[in-house]
Amino acid sequence: MKRVCMLLALLVALCSGVAGDISAWGPAAFFATPKAHAFETKPVNFVVIDRTGSVTRADMRGFVQMVKMDYHVPYYRLMDDNTKADAAVNEMFAKNVKPDKEAMKAAAEQAGCGALVVLVIHRMDSYMVHSFGPFDDEIYVRTFAYADMFAYNSDGNKFIRRFLREANFTPLGTQEEPSDTIKWTLGNLLNKMEGKPQI
Repeated sequence: MKRVCMLLALLVALCSGVAGDISAWGPAAFFATPKAHAFETKPVNFVVIDRTGSVTRADMRGFVQMVKMDYHVPYYRLMDDNTKADAAVNEMFAKNVKPDKEAMKAAAEQAGCGALVVLVIHRMDSYMVHSFGPFDDEIYVRTFAYADMFAYNSDGNKFIRRFLREANFTPLGTQEEPSDTIKWTLGNLLNKMEGKPQI
C-alpha cells in the first residue's frame, strides 16, 4: 500500500509538471511538420558550340542529362535562357581558344550563373570500312569524337577542362557512337570536378 501511495504521489507530481509543459507546447507540437530548409538554388548555364552541324536533339538530351547529373534541384537549376552565357562564352573564346580558370570564372560572372559548363564539338562522325584481305573479309567502323570541355563552379572555385580526341577503328557492331563517347566523357569530367564516382 505504501508503494502504491508513493507511486501515485510521484505520478501526480510528474503529471502536474509535464502538463504545464504540454499546455505550453499545445497540440501542434505533436503534429507539426518540420520546417523546410531553405536552399540557395544557383543558376547553371550549359553552352554547346556545335562546329559540325550534326548535333541532334537526342544528342543534346544526352549532353544535358550529364550536366543535370551533377547540377540539379534543389541546389542548382539549369537555365533555359543562354543569351547572356552565349555572349560571355563567345567573348571568352575571342580572347583565348583554350580558356583557363580565370577566363571561365569571368565568363560565369558575366553570365550571372553559379556554374558554367561549355562543350565545343569539333568532330562527331563515323563511317564504315570494308576490309578485303585474303584472311579478313570484315566490315569495320571508323569513329571520331573531338570535343573541348570546360567547367567552372563558383562553389569552391572549381575548374576543369579536357580536350577529347578519340579516333577508333572497331568491328561493326562493337563501336560506340561518337555522341556517346562525348556524353560519357563530359559526365565523368564533371563528376571528377565535383568529387563524385566515375560512370
